[in-house]
Amino acid sequence: MKIKALTPLFLIGVFSCQNNSQTRDNSKISIKESTQAKEVHTEKKSIKSPLNESHNNFCRLLAGDTNLINSNTKHQGIWKQFASESDKKWTVLNSKLAVPISKWVSNQSYNLEIKTNNLLYPFAGGDYFYAHLFFPKKDTIIMVGLEPSGTIFNPKTATKEELEDYLKNLEHSLFFPHKLGFFRTKSMAVDFEKGLLNGTLHTCLYYLAKFGNSIHYIKTFNLSESGEYKDVQEMTPNSTGFKGYRIGYSAQEDNEVKELIYFRENLANSGLRYSASSDAKRIPAYHFLNKKKNVACFFKAATYLMHKDYFSDIRNICLNNGNVILQDDSGIKLEYFKPAGFSVTYLGEYTRTIPLFSNRFQEDLAKEYINLQPKKLPFVIGYNAQYGECNLQLAIKK
Repeated sequence: MKIKALTPLFLIGVFSCQNNSQTRDNSKISIKESTQAKEVHTEKKSIKSPLNESHNNFCRLLAGDTNLINSNTKHQGIWKQFASESDKKWTVLNSKLAVPISKWVSNQSYNLEIKTNNLLYPFAGGDYFYAHLFFPKKDTIIMVGLEPSGTIFNPKTATKEELEDYLKNLEHSLFFPHKLGFFRTKSMAVDFEKGLLNGTLHTCLYYLAKFGNSIHYIKTFNLSESGEYKDVQEMTPNSTGFKGYRIGYSAQEDNEVKELIYFRENLANSGLRYSASSDAKRIPAYHFLNKKKNVACFFKAATYLMHKDYFSDIRNICLNNGNVILQDDSGIKLEYFKPAGFSVTYLGEYTRTIPLFSNRFQEDLAKEYINLQPKKLPFVIGYNAQYGECNLQLAIKK
């Protein structure tokens, strides 16, 4: 994978784009189903649709496109300063994390792309950055978090003060995740309530731009009771009352439009059911996720939520429907993998948890690391980044 060190936001980024009047069917966006091995639902977007000029130009501004900035007369100085400062931080992030992860994924012998084109990333927030780095070939990425979706920012109508605040808040929202090694849910919740920086859309569009993607559409959607898309519409700055968004994007070398899907949901059992009882009817989001068969799953700094019984619904979706799961120790507890038919490869080092999660240390996982002594990973992410340590487990269904 080629990492493009463009020029905007700072050492952690993500964000934005819009659609053209020549787009495809509103409800399905020309999605076709392909069957691979025992797969039921592998979604692939058909031939490339036209780019959305408005959204695409905004993404280019975020990515620090100097030609576009020089031709943009409104608030040119603000954009130039933003591009200069963010480029410095992206360069650091690129060399510290993006390049090492990309090289590791390209060179390692474990196949992260097997059997599916779909990636499910629960507890993701707006973290397209790591989803793309670890799974660069996926054509559908589904991310779920507690953070709001957000709506489009229009730089053409923004005042000087609004643009300065927007870019300042965007930069701040991107700083802590990569400095700490993980995204903090509480920090994101605060950052995404700051005026025009109103959700994960902005971070996702920034990352898409920095990795050299163009934007074909941004659609909002709701879900039917059975977990199907409904009310699919073009996103506007005034869009309200929608469940999530779908961004159609592609890199220059892509033959098809890829899709990034995000929606806001509480993934606890109490959030995925209409009542607390074990046999309660599940909500639309549960059915939507459960229909994604033979997916790849990814967890990073997931707060050990799936160690708990009251997160069994999302845990079982991933164990039942996943072909490959890549995670750190904060994802699914080791004891669940073997009964679900997975073999596990241990990567990096596992000697501790941070004090906040000391009660989540897994003795059986530590024994595997002691016995196998796997090589140290060439990057550090997750809670233990502050100790210079990183662990990953790669679980593949037999």
